[in-house]
Amino acid sequence: MFAITTRLFASKVAAPHAAAVATAAKFPTGMKISPYAMYIKENFKNDVNVKNTELMKDLSVKWKDMTTNEKNKYSQLSQKHNEKKMNDFLKLSTEEQSKLVNEAQEKKAEKAARRQAKERREKRKEVGRPTVPPSAYALFIKEKLSGGGVDVKDKMKEAVAEWKTLSDAQKKKFTDEAQKLKDAYHVTIEKWEAEKKEKTSK
Repeated sequence: MFAITTRLFASKVAAPHAAAVATAAKFPTGMKISPYAMYIKENFKNDVNVKNTELMKDLSVKWKDMTTNEKNKYSQLSQKHNEKKMNDFLKLSTEEQSKLVNEAQEKKAEKAARRQAKERREKRKEVGRPTVPPSAYALFIKEKLSGGGVDVKDKMKEAVAEWKTLSDAQKKKFTDEAQKLKDAYHVTIEKWEAEKKEKTSK
């Protein structure tokens, strides 16, 4: 799909730049959006009274029941979106393209890491393993995200940026608290492991 789209736009880009693009190893992930994803994007509406998983399930059922003609609208929107993304990407310099590719790879890795961490937490919960305490950074972020008024994403960005500017003295409140939680965790986990070992030995 990417190769075909690249050829469609190659004629619109200056020859030297097109040659440089041709040598690019890959395109950043997330540039394409499927008709189904476009449908979700256009129709998903947050409802405080309904879980997101339920909303997604409902939309999925409706999508499956739609006719080909009804889905065609989202196929066209998807194609238009993807072509614009590709066209915009091809107009960038090689350096800018590489930067976008690297950023996309980092986001993909972070997403995978979060998914793996979630799976580990769920597995620990299943076996009753004590929860790993939060780090000083996590405690700081939690404090900053508490309350309301500002969009969570905006608050998160501000908190991340603020943490980077804090001195060790300013971080001490959170590092001390994190250390206390860590010490308590070690005591709890040792007790849990001892009890688990005792049960399995019976």
